[in-house]
Amino acid sequence: MSMTWRALTAADVSAVVTFTNLVAVRDGTGQVTTEEATAEMFQVPRFDVSTDTVSAWDGGELLALGSVFARDGLVEGRAMVSVDGAVHPDHRGQGLGSELLSRLETRASGLAGERHPGQALRLRTSGGLPESSSQQLLEDRGYAPDNYFITMQVQLADWVDPGGDSVAVRPDQSLEEGIRDAHNDAFRDHRNFSPISAEHWAFWGKSSAQRPDQSRVAVEDGRVLAYAVTNEHEPGVSHVELVGTRREARGRGLAHDVLLGSLRAARAAGYRISELEVDSTSPTGADRLYLSVGYQPVRVISRYVRDMEAVAGR
Repeated sequence: MSMTWRALTAADVSAVVTFTNLVAVRDGTGQVTTEEATAEMFQVPRFDVSTDTVSAWDGGELLALGSVFARDGLVEGRAMVSVDGAVHPDHRGQGLGSELLSRLETRASGLAGERHPGQALRLRTSGGLPESSSQQLLEDRGYAPDNYFITMQVQLADWVDPGGDSVAVRPDQSLEEGIRDAHNDAFRDHRNFSPISAEHWAFWGKSSAQRPDQSRVAVEDGRVLAYAVTNEHEPGVSHVELVGTRREARGRGLAHDVLLGSLRAARAAGYRISELEVDSTSPTGADRLYLSVGYQPVRVISRYVRDMEAVAGR
């Protein structure tokens, strides 16, 4: 095999989409993408494709792919860098995963030193489904399971609407900053959370995957108290990307209202499935809420972390 390691370029978008969707199907993670969404991700603020991606090629065939992304602020006193990667299912067991991870870790360490010099580093990555080859590799390299994200779905054709009125409404542009502020408040007591900056929020809000017609918010005196923000990554699947309630407004049933409104809108629009993810360590017991409106668990994706010593700045 004649292999070339290099960063991605804009010309690689189609190959990245084909690779990503193949891995999602073969590994059963459901984490698919589109060409438009992938091209947009190449433009994420403070993400440099020329330095923050790694790929391995045999001629025109993409064999391995990975990226790193650093949080803007410290998380629990550490620089947090997400390390994401995969090897083509037909080329596993040849050492590509280990080499990919080494290259990603080297860049993650350098990026942490640039952004947060002198701070300890925490690497965070997906371990995939239980008993996956990714989990074994990560554990061999000193990573440990940190938490688990449960994907839950509603089959909308079979969904029984519990009925009742909802105070939730479709958000308009004037509420975008209010939703960000509500989200940063709602999740500040969750593990591994850091506030989403206005820059990243504005970028994400322009994504081709956004489905504002299925998003819902609960507003009181012009202030967003609860929200469900919906995207579409796979045709016919309404993905609730973010859902939460301000800490001061918990216990009033507002999250129930926004989810109910989103489910009704998705079904009315002809979608097959509504889905979301919940952190198994959620301090609010969100999984019970999701079960109450009809969501059922379909898979569990692990998250692994590795803590490293402080990295000197450049």
